[in-house]
Amino acid sequence: MKEIRVRTNQIELQVRDYAHEGEAILFLHFGGTNLMVWQRVVPYFQDRYRLILVDLRGHGKSDIPEGGYHMDEMARDIIGVLDYLHIDKAHIIGSSLGAEVGLSLAANHQNRVLSLVLDGALHSEFGPFGLWEGTEEAFYAHVNTQLEKIRNAPVAKFPALDALMQTRKELYEKYDWWNEYVAEMERYGARQLEDGQYIKGWSKQSNLAYMQEYFFYRFDDYYPKVQCPLLMLTNKDLEEGREKEVLLGLRDLAKNAELGQVSGWGHPYLWMLNPDEACKVILKFLDTQELSLM
Repeated sequence: MKEIRVRTNQIELQVRDYAHEGEAILFLHFGGTNLMVWQRVVPYFQDRYRLILVDLRGHGKSDIPEGGYHMDEMARDIIGVLDYLHIDKAHIIGSSLGAEVGLSLAANHQNRVLSLVLDGALHSEFGPFGLWEGTEEAFYAHVNTQLEKIRNAPVAKFPALDALMQTRKELYEKYDWWNEYVAEMERYGARQLEDGQYIKGWSKQSNLAYMQEYFFYRFDDYYPKVQCPLLMLTNKDLEEGREKEVLLGLRDLAKNAELGQVSGWGHPYLWMLNPDEACKVILKFLDTQELSLM
């Protein structure tokens, strides 16, 4: 494994490359985290595939520009990574924010994506494939309220890294989510300010810039353009209702999509807690794609 700085789209991204002669899998983490999300996942794939882990812009060790957080712009970042590594095509596995970027890659750069696995981007916030069931006026009021909360939120600063880590540990322990993998992800992403204090990795400005785009995504504009095989990860026990209706509707918009149903799947932290069943579902999906080409 080697660490690389890749200049792309006028910024630099941190990339981790696990060399292998097999096809490449590109892993895209969820918002507020970094490439360390995938450390518990890597062993399932590294004997068969070349694994590329990326800190998306504004995350981990990558640059933190003020803008460029639309999913399409972030997808262009990733195309630069593929070009730099001389990877013509890759499988994509994305979670939440990473799923949105992966969806944009598959829709807008079809010749670069072998297959797509989505843990996220399974519903829009508003529109015919959104979960919001109120009026459009009420939705925009809701968006303004949420954005204002982000703008007004204080930035927590800590005199030492250990103090930050203790606060993060206490937060995760409320949900029984704290383990060595979550700790490694948090420690890796922490940023030291010029005055020596520490903050968590996902800055308020980056979060705000992203959320200003996110609320207005219409994923139904993307799914019909996806030509590669698509696996949509979901909880096997997903109840009937609007969420399932939207999920199935988006599935049917894509050319070749299927559901990957995982027992008790918890989006998105189970990648660091218990990814075993999800990884086996993904490997079976990838095996199917290989057999179809034989």
